[in-house]
Amino acid sequence: MKNNDYNNNINTIPVVSYLNADKYKSIVYKENKNKSGIYRWNNLITSKSYIGSSISLGNRFSNYYSLAYLKRRVEKGSSIIYNSILKHGYNNFSLDILEYCEPSILIEREQFYLDKFKPEYNILKVAGSLYGFKQRIDSIERTRIANIGRKHNEATKSKLSANSLAHPIIATNNKTGEIKLFTSIRQTAIFIGINHSYISKCLATKKFYIGKGYYITKNLYNNNSKNF
Repeated sequence: MKNNDYNNNINTIPVVSYLNADKYKSIVYKENKNKSGIYRWNNLITSKSYIGSSISLGNRFSNYYSLAYLKRRVEKGSSIIYNSILKHGYNNFSLDILEYCEPSILIEREQFYLDKFKPEYNILKVAGSLYGFKQRIDSIERTRIANIGRKHNEATKSKLSANSLAHPIIATNNKTGEIKLFTSIRQTAIFIGINHSYISKCLATKKFYIGKGYYITKNLYNNNSKNF
């Protein structure tokens, strides 16, 4: 693992580069098992790239190397990079490990590289952002209420206000690396099946919670200037 200077002057030369993602598949698995960090897929034909992060790079790459998984995700319209890999093949991609880092700063470091390289395949330009997602949910709910001609009573207004002030949460699956976004700690706790006060305590003291198969942290990039 390379020692990193966690500031914006960090050297952006990859820690490891696999020049042929197909040829070095087994090495990618072996060298990234149980590691957390930031990766970049590079299309050798189009020169376009994708940057992502995972607290379990080995598991994350097992998804990338599963054609069945990629096809399922593409059918749901969830990823440009998956579609590109299916179209061009692994042998036309290189894979970089931009940085190995602790899970607690993973989203922060991913954002640094997104800002630095502006990868074309990344639809979302804010790492782990929840703001736009929450904005859409609020918009749908307000439209529903308006359509049925129902006025907001004081209880409804309070609920909407509380939701807007709730702490946005990122929950990353320890096994697959999949990220789920929640509008509050309570909502997260219900999903993973644990008391919300315990998660709150962990986030207040350690800045993260690990358990029930998930790594939980607050969204570091939730503010009114960033969209999901």
